[in-house]
Amino acid sequence: MSKITPDPAKAALRDEIAAKIATLTTEEKKRQSEIVYKKLINHPFYKSANRISLFMSTDQEINTAPIIDNIRSRGAAAFVPQYAGGRMRMLRMELGDEEVMPQTRHGIQQHSKEQVRDDALESGGLDLIIAPGVAFTRSGDRLGHGGGYYDKFITGLRADPATAPKVVAVAFDCQVVPELPVADHDQKVDDVVFAD
Repeated sequence: MSKITPDPAKAALRDEIAAKIATLTTEEKKRQSEIVYKKLINHPFYKSANRISLFMSTDQEINTAPIIDNIRSRGAAAFVPQYAGGRMRMLRMELGDEEVMPQTRHGIQQHSKEQVRDDALESGGLDLIIAPGVAFTRSGDRLGHGGGYYDKFITGLRADPATAPKVVAVAFDCQVVPELPVADHDQKVDDVVFAD
């Protein structure tokens, strides 16, 4: 994977947003996560999707655990990222996976190499991607964590507009900003769901 040259404006914004998230209390994160969850499960993109990828949240992100439970309760399929060898795959979540998935050095839970799971792109594609990120604009610009994994993944899927999934981001209010520095390779999201 080619290294992306860090953009100083993006790096500064990542630090600024991280500092804002750090000031949120556990109760406030829970409050906003619950509002985002309710908005998301009633979102038309979500309601019409049967194959949904989302991320295993850290305590610096909107809590995605209830979303995984909701996907399962609907009888839909949830897929989460596995980063290995410079690429990202979306692997199916099976019941109980959360209890046994190890954490990466970045503190993100993912399937171990020993856990054999369906790869979304090899078993029917995706209807919806619930994307993480550091910051977003209301118009859909997204600032990721700097690895370029989601931008590459979404770019690949959007190569065929007929099968491209919708992409929705979930965010704390402080992650929604008026504008972002964007590059040609940065992929927009179709909607941003946040609390207020």
